[in-house]
Order: sequence, then structure tokens, then C-alpha cells
Amino acid sequence: MTNVQTAKDVIEQTKAFHKKLGDFYQNLADKVEKERVKILLEYMSRHHDHIAIIIDEYESSAAENILSTWFMFVHKECDLSPFFDANIGPDMTAQQVIKVAVDLDKCLLDTYEGLLQNDIADDVREVFQSLLEMEKLEKIKLAKNALKIETM
Repeated sequence: MTNVQTAKDVIEQTKAFHKKLGDFYQNLADKVEKERVKILLEYMSRHHDHIAIIIDEYESSAAENILSTWFMFVHKECDLSPFFDANIGPDMTAQQVIKVAVDLDKCLLDTYEGLLQNDIADDVREVFQSLLEMEKLEKIKLAKNALKIETM
């Protein structure tokens, strides 16, 4: 799929994706029965809400010429089948939750990496490289904290 978008469009879509994930995990947390899974889902909800806030702040501080930069990239659709095929429900395990989270985070990483494969201006490349690094660090942080919660 070929897209023509501004850097701002991609940043806003990423922010919206994190916000939707935060809402999704909170809705699941309200339905699950296992306390450990509930704690994990509530943590993941807060985690994604926090990332959405960070991206919003990042966007607010970015130069307008960077945000308004147009570029074309070929991006494969995110494979959301793990999200839809997952056994998501009140009796889900912590490991099922973690697997869904890892698969969805991979979608964002693939998007940033796809953008960075293009011939784009250095200042725009720097923005998306920074966002990619932040996503990678947040993924590690999420995995560590999820493991701690799972072994409580």
C-alpha cells in the first residue's frame, strides 16, 4: 500500500493508535476475572495513555516545517490478526495479554522502520528515528513490567 502523508499525519495516527490501545486494555481490565491479569491490563492501559501524551508533547514541540513535510512510502498493512484472533475475554491469561501487546507494538515499529527506509530529509528522519527508539524502549519497559506483574 502506498501512502502520501505528512509527518504530522503519521504522528497523529500513532498517537490515536496508542490512545485506542489504552482504552482497549482498560475495557478488558473492567471485564477480566483474574486479579493478576486485571493489574496487567490496567498497567498496559496507563502505559499506552502515557505514550500518547508523550507523542502529543513531541508533536507540539516539533517544528512546523518538519510536521508539514510530505513523503510517500510503501507500507504493508499491520497484521492485526493476532489482535482479532486472540482469545480475548474475561478468562484470558497474562501470557495471552502480553502476546497481543507484543504483536500490536510490532505494527508500530514496522511503520517507523518503513518510513525510515525512504529518502527523507535529515530533520524528518531524526523525528521518526527518535520515535522508533522511544517505541523500542517502551516495548522493553512494558515487557519487563508485564513479567514482574505476571510473576507476582
